[in-house]
Amino acid sequence: MRASISAILIVAFLTACGGAANNSSTANNAAPAKAPEKTESKPAVTLKPGEVPFEGMSNLATTAKAGEVVLTVDEKKIAEIAAEPKDPTAIFQNRVMVTPGEFESEVEDSFKTKYKVPNAYIIPVPKGQKAKNGDVVLTWWQSGGGMMRGYVTDAGNGTEPTVRYLGMSPREDKSDKLKPDSFVVVNSEWAPGAAVMSKDANGTEFAYVLRVNGDKVLLSGFARKLRLRNKADLTPISYKPAFKAGDEVKASFMSSFDPATVVSIDAAAGKVKVKRIRPEEEKDLDFGEVMK
Repeated sequence: MRASISAILIVAFLTACGGAANNSSTANNAAPAKAPEKTESKPAVTLKPGEVPFEGMSNLATTAKAGEVVLTVDEKKIAEIAAEPKDPTAIFQNRVMVTPGEFESEVEDSFKTKYKVPNAYIIPVPKGQKAKNGDVVLTWWQSGGGMMRGYVTDAGNGTEPTVRYLGMSPREDKSDKLKPDSFVVVNSEWAPGAAVMSKDANGTEFAYVLRVNGDKVLLSGFARKLRLRNKADLTPISYKPAFKAGDEVKASFMSSFDPATVVSIDAAAGKVKVKRIRPEEEKDLDFGEVMK
């Protein structure tokens, strides 16, 4: 009996040893674990108060007053623009001016959060503006969000005009009645919101003015990309068209201006239908997107 028990114990011991050896062998043959890949993080870009990454646009003043609405960018976007190598995208939002500063100012968003913005990114919306039918105003999409240009279709008493928003596709055509002190009339060819044809080595595109300093102009270009251009490379486009049906014009098709013929004009809505010559295409455009 004792011999049988001893034999069983020996077999169990050998089996255990063999199992351990097999496990060890399996472990030794397994592929080594890969070290986690290192992700290189971009170093944070630190700019001085009022400094922006656009030549000639740093350390500007502002005419906005405390308590007035301004159009500007979010705090997070300021850092993103500083780190972006070229033509960053930016959507301006409505904010309230808290404390105007020499080079940067403090603003407040709809959640009562205060932050500082370089004055170069601030577009003042002075109180007491009045609009007329056919005017173009700079405002924000009041039933949505984000800075918009609006064509006044019904001025009413002038302080609460109804506008058709410009720059939207025909399928998204929208109108709003603006609140008092929520818009600024685009009253000159270099005012914020003014339309231009921008030309560079890549061709031409439609854009509108955000800020001018001397011969440098900060623009909102195709797909809301911020562009810095020289005035000499820009051609102002009037929102009061000087063309008629049948005239040959240059019209903005997507990201470029192409030769076209005016088909019809809807002055009440601020629209013009054009027919591109080559490749042939008919399209409804806004005033400001077509020029002689």
